[in-house]
Amino acid sequence: MATPKPLKAQEHYKVIKNMLKNTNMESLNYDSTLKENEIYSLLDCNNQEFYLIPKKTMQTLINKLKNFENDKYLFKLKQEIYKNMPVDFDDVWCIALNEIKDYKKDPKDIVKHLKKCHPYLFLNFLDKLK
Repeated sequence: MATPKPLKAQEHYKVIKNMLKNTNMESLNYDSTLKENEIYSLLDCNNQEFYLIPKKTMQTLINKLKNFENDKYLFKLKQEIYKNMPVDFDDVWCIALNEIKDYKKDPKDIVKHLKKCHPYLFLNFLDKLK
């Protein structure tokens, strides 16, 4: 049975990470201590709002977004597999998880490739009617 491989990080996460690294960072001293897990809202002299978020909270948020993106992709893949009426979903699912690393594309393309390479895994009513 195939073992699932983690999905690659999406490109926009790399862009966000680079933007955060390349921002103009200016240190301002704050005399009071800040609570560890609190998010602070700051207003500047132009009444523009800024947020101060702890690094740990930001990392947690980014990881949750990555997991959400992966879950969304896997959900679309499951839907596409079910639409194509597999004989045994678990068999198709294992093979599809293996194919993800080669085909990091649209779930429809992965299922189309699976049907081409492994036609015995799917029901085809049109062939049975002939």
